Amino acid sequence: MREHSQWMQQALHLAEKGRGFTSPNPMVGAVIVKNRQIIGQGFHQKFGGPHAEVLALREAGNAAKGATLYVTLEPCVHHGKTPPCVPQIIQAGICEVYISMIDPNPLVNQEGIRRLKEAGIKVYTGLLEDEARILNRGFMYLIEKRRPWITLKMAQTADGYVADLKGNSKWITAPPARDFVASQRLLYDGVMVGVGTVLKDNPGLLPKKRDGYVPWRIILDETLQVPETAQVVSDDFKHRTLIVTLCDENKKLYNHFSAQGIHLLSIQKGSSGRVTMGETLKCLGEFGITSIYCEGGSHVAGSLLYEKICDELQLFIAPKVLGEGLSTFGGFRKSIEKPLPLIWDEIQKIGPDVLVRGRLDPCLQD
Repeated sequence: MREHSQWMQQALHLAEKGRGFTSPNPMVGAVIVKNRQIIGQGFHQKFGGPHAEVLALREAGNAAKGATLYVTLEPCVHHGKTPPCVPQIIQAGICEVYISMIDPNPLVNQEGIRRLKEAGIKVYTGLLEDEARILNRGFMYLIEKRRPWITLKMAQTADGYVADLKGNSKWITAPPARDFVASQRLLYDGVMVGVGTVLKDNPGLLPKKRDGYVPWRIILDETLQVPETAQVVSDDFKHRTLIVTLCDENKKLYNHFSAQGIHLLSIQKGSSGRVTMGETLKCLGEFGITSIYCEGGSHVAGSLLYEKICDELQLFIAPKVLGEGLSTFGGFRKSIEKPLPLIWDEIQKIGPDVLVRGRLDPCLQD
């Protein structure tokens, strides 16, 4: 069993290399083993490109006959951007397949496994399944909940403030915590803030490493208040900025941003007369975004929590006392009837600051 886990771990390692480039498709890795040697391997490199199994089979060539395939996700059986993988696995003469997790996509779900078995191939599922599900949690959420996975990051003083009374907030956490946040950005399809954060802090919202994948910078701006001088619409990565705005708002600026290569996503007001966070996230999912790292501020955080949308909470607590300021979760548009229960999963020290990871009680989730 240890040997099987070793090969699947390699497949998961390969799958991770596709992060940021495959969405809305999943990250998938594949390894072909024969006589305890890897004879072929591959990973899904970009949306619309060859699947991991196909690349592994190409590398293995004729030696794939009688070999074992380790793949992190159930092989597909439908025609999408590329031909299905299952017929190619069967044709190559693979004798057994180990699969980490079943594909939740209704077009595939257990059908790939059924066809492999019908062809006389031994199929085993569930090997390192937890790791595979974490890897593709955004893909799974988009299929199962029709919205991206949401991680909400907030930073506060020890007495619960995100900023002073003037809105100044950049000084709350120390450099190690800020470096941690920059590294987290690479793990998501998009980094999201409200326009208030752009107006106050003019953030770049970029990862430290910018020589490969750069996540979408998502700005929630119903009335297009983003100034043309803001970093997110004027720097070298402006083509990776996505502004979510209301339809028919400021057409002149809308057209100007579009001409600059900035993406704009127009949405309609809901039945309440406002744009709900749920409606916004549904539109972002349809755009192809499967996971979002939300960096605030308090109004965006309040909207997410009020609508009970928070799959992970990263709360930084700095060893500082402010006395007065803006409350961390003071951005609720309406008061809540009773406290929202959270589940704390992990506490760690990052420099002088403390990071508490948690989530909303699953019973409350949408």
